[in-house]
Amino acid sequence: MKTFEVDNALLQKGWGADGQYWFSLNDYSVKEHSAFAHYDRPHEMTEEAFMLTLGFIPYFRVQRIELAKAYVATVSNRKLQEALAKIDDEHYIEAFWKYFNAYPEVFAGYEDFQNAYLLQKAERWCTDNNIAYKIV
Repeated sequence: MKTFEVDNALLQKGWGADGQYWFSLNDYSVKEHSAFAHYDRPHEMTEEAFMLTLGFIPYFRVQRIELAKAYVATVSNRKLQEALAKIDDEHYIEAFWKYFNAYPEVFAGYEDFQNAYLLQKAERWCTDNNIAYKIV
């Protein structure tokens, strides 16, 4: 039975752009999209459908706004939560970092939260795609 060995470098690829990384169902490796530049995709096929024919599925991805909103939901500062709730998605990250720099005590656990969130997202992706994995 194959096992996907998830290390820190593979976790960090979860920060990639949409469609940047693909997971091989054949050898359980992660490849960057540029590795497929020489393939000719039929025009009638979506990229995801074409990649599936090659044995690849999209690798998990964490969006910065997703992480920021998840973190804000965990802080006990109601004023901060209410202030950021009023910000539209287009300006959310900028506002988040302004508050991050202005109130370091509120964001003291952010790095640990970020690492745990990335790991949780990877584990959920593996489970959702029936991929046996272990964290190394």
